[in-house]
Amino acid sequence: MVGKLAPVKTHRAVVLVVMMLIAVGALILLTAAGIATFDSRSLIALLVVILAAVIGGVAFSWKRYSRRG
Repeated sequence: MVGKLAPVKTHRAVVLVVMMLIAVGALILLTAAGIATFDSRSLIALLVVILAAVIGGVAFSWKRYSRRG
C-alpha cells in the first residue's frame, strides 16, 4: 500500500507545480498590457497583493502538508 502512495504524491506535486506555472503565466499575460499604463502606486498595490497571496498560499500549504508530530 505504501509503495502505491509515492507515485500519487509525485503526480499531485507535478500537477500542483504545473498549475502554479500556468497561474503565474496567466498573471503575466493578463497584466502585461496594463503595466505600461500603471502609475507607481498601482504597481506597488499589485506587488502587495501578489506578496500577500504568496504568503497566504505558503502558510496554508505549510500548515496542511507539513509533517504532523
